[in-house]
Amino acid sequence: MKQVKIIVFLMVIAVAYSIPAKSQGVKATVKLDTNNILVGDQVGLKLNLTLPENYSFRWPVFADSIAHNVEILRQSKIDTTKSQGFMQIQQILTLTVFDSGYYVIPPVKFEYGSSAGAVSNVIETEPYLLNVFTVAVDTTQVIKPIKDPLKAPYTFAEILPWILLFLVVAGAGVFAYYYWKKKKDQAPLFAPKPKFIKPPHQLALDALDELKKQKLWQQGRVKEYHTNLTDIIREYIEKRFNILAIEMTTWEILTSFKTVQLEKGIKEDLQNMLELADLVKFAKANPLPSEHDQSMTMAENFVIRTIPAKIFEPVVTGEKGPTAGIPELMQRLAKN
Repeated sequence: MKQVKIIVFLMVIAVAYSIPAKSQGVKATVKLDTNNILVGDQVGLKLNLTLPENYSFRWPVFADSIAHNVEILRQSKIDTTKSQGFMQIQQILTLTVFDSGYYVIPPVKFEYGSSAGAVSNVIETEPYLLNVFTVAVDTTQVIKPIKDPLKAPYTFAEILPWILLFLVVAGAGVFAYYYWKKKKDQAPLFAPKPKFIKPPHQLALDALDELKKQKLWQQGRVKEYHTNLTDIIREYIEKRFNILAIEMTTWEILTSFKTVQLEKGIKEDLQNMLELADLVKFAKANPLPSEHDQSMTMAENFVIRTIPAKIFEPVVTGEKGPTAGIPELMQRLAKN
């Protein structure tokens, strides 16, 4: 009964203040979007102040609540419009309540003053009644379990750590097997890749081809041509027969070959080539163009005909190494 009297009293107050406060053209009002809400719902409270354009005013400052248990969630910007000598200032407060009951929105005070005077006058709005209700619960019904949460699909960011973990575990497994295999075979864990070294005959033939491309004797550089030619053959002899030919004279080289078994005519070609080079280098001889080419041919024949016999053994198709290029050597030998 007491609560009913309070409600009636508040409603009377609301009706009594239903006429907006006015003072010399100044008017202040508040208005709720609705007087009845459910617990946790939001409702807008619109503040409005109207006064002459030449008046000054002070807008009220609100904290996080406007009344007991009536919280302010948001405050809009203060909007000002002017028309026919008056200005209208508005702001909207978004309110909510988390407990059921009847709440009075207290009067809001606005301070203002005329253009010539200080802000010393006060005008208030009428109080407002807000009714907050709870959702009715039917206690006769059986209590139902809470609904399971919705299952969201997995994102790539969630799966990525598991992918990385799998790769790490798989990599560790492969490495462990590789380590065990090497340990079992008593092999080094990280063996260097074997490096292919060209055999002496291949180095010599490549150098002779490069010398031919330079066309030295065609440019009048005869001595340089024969010097380079004999240097290539001397280096080949040193690597192929273990004869220190680089530091030997022509006679010493030929003497060293007396104990080496070679095909007929090879030593004679070597002798003719070296002796012609000595004539060019020391006697300033000027051989015929055909003799330059003949020296190159004898040098190539000497290299090709002294290649170790095992190089020409049958080779598996696609094999790479010292035996690569044997068909080209055979063609070159037949041509020479």
